[in-house]
Amino acid sequence: MMKLYRHITIFILIAVTAILFSCTENKAITAVSISENDFKIELPKDQIVTNNGIRVPFTTYDKKTYSLLDVVISGTYGTTVLKTQLKDEQLSVYIPKEITQHAGMIEWELMAQQKTLQKGTFQLLPNLKKLHAIENYAGPRSIIANDRDYTMLVSIPIDHLDNLLPDHTPLKMSYQFKGTITNSNKQIESGFAWQRIPAPQSTGRLITGSTMESISSKELVVDVFPDIPVSFNITKDSNHNYADGNELITLKTDQIKDPYGNVLTDGTLVTFYIHDDLGNTWNTTASTVNGYAFAKALHPQSPSTWTVKGVITGMVESPELDIKFQSIIDQIPVSIDQNNTITIGPLTSYLGQIIPDGIPVTLKFKDQEITVRTKNGMARHIFDQQFNESGNYEVMITTLGKSTVKRIELR
Repeated sequence: MMKLYRHITIFILIAVTAILFSCTENKAITAVSISENDFKIELPKDQIVTNNGIRVPFTTYDKKTYSLLDVVISGTYGTTVLKTQLKDEQLSVYIPKEITQHAGMIEWELMAQQKTLQKGTFQLLPNLKKLHAIENYAGPRSIIANDRDYTMLVSIPIDHLDNLLPDHTPLKMSYQFKGTITNSNKQIESGFAWQRIPAPQSTGRLITGSTMESISSKELVVDVFPDIPVSFNITKDSNHNYADGNELITLKTDQIKDPYGNVLTDGTLVTFYIHDDLGNTWNTTASTVNGYAFAKALHPQSPSTWTVKGVITGMVESPELDIKFQSIIDQIPVSIDQNNTITIGPLTSYLGQIIPDGIPVTLKFKDQEITVRTKNGMARHIFDQQFNESGNYEVMITTLGKSTVKRIELR
């Protein structure tokens, strides 16, 4: 039995050895030796971009081993591996449109069994006979009318496959301002042309555009705004200068302009800061229209002098303007009846008319301060006997910036 097992083992070893030897023989038979002269691609030449792809033929090839070939193509948008094609006894490689429609350098390499047989480069050139459009960019889109600011116009022409055009291609760039057209002949560098446009010294709209042969760009507009304004004066307008607490006074500016005479942009905020000789401070605002700003304020109720200044925040301010208000009354009539009712008035204004309702009248009596308001030019107050003993007292009465002391007798 042991002899039988030994013979079987020897047989298996012989069989395995034979199989391995056979595999080695087959490998040796299938291994192919390809030399650099077995395959030659017709050297591609620089050519115009195309949307149809490019077929590159071989000048020499080996029919038996052409299927082992790979063509590695590297272009603007990446690298790909292409297979050769045999048709009608002609071997070639087809470069697809995804590569040939993009201008730029194409690098190719013919390889077989990880060995480079041939390599080279060629250019895909933009199609100058099929121009598509000019992309224009202008910025900034708003500039200031002075001798320091400027905007720039950038033009990028492309062919029908969106490829940039080659350097030194001529291009005309133009801009128009208030009827004057300025043309400049430029050349494309790195795919684009540009021009710096200085700001004019007057406001308006600056229109730009570019042309090349049969194509033109879209119109782009740059707005020219006034420069920082120069100092301006303010004035006042009112029916009278009486401190009646009723009339409106109008504060207004001169027409505000920049150093070149351009009227300030509509909607610019002007703040009128006001303080008086009584220690009060406040402000009112207005927006410009055609360079002018108008703001209104209510007359004071007491004689005072206002000092007003117009300010455009962060830019400019006006000289100060003084406005003096005088009292509308010369005296304060006061009477008291037997029912301890004190009556102030009638209070009449500068034309003898009754003053507006609601004017405050202050009564200072002993350690009390009482405020009553006028109606039909009169103000009244009843002294309560529960809180005030009979006798003679002095009452100070103040209204509309005037004061008077009245001795009264309470009963």
